Amino acid sequence: MNNFWQDVRFAFRVLLSNRGFAAIAILTLALGIGANTALFSVVNGVLLNPLPFPNPDDIYARMVKILIVPAAPRTNLTSSTRSS
Repeated sequence: MNNFWQDVRFAFRVLLSNRGFAAIAILTLALGIGANTALFSVVNGVLLNPLPFPNPDDIYARMVKILIVPAAPRTNLTSSTRSS
């Protein structure tokens, strides 16, 4: 246990002597932890917890039918309809 505290003191001394590296390391850790927390919150809210409705699949299917607009029919250009 004594070696652990000696290593911790040494790490702080090295970080204090090189403040630019320490700032970048702390910023990188903060951004990584923040992004991980945000992504977990989204996955937890959207995928892991069910919707608070009796039939969430039925609600989703009805919304898809309402929101999807059918595409315009495509014209088929063949060699017989092209003018030479």
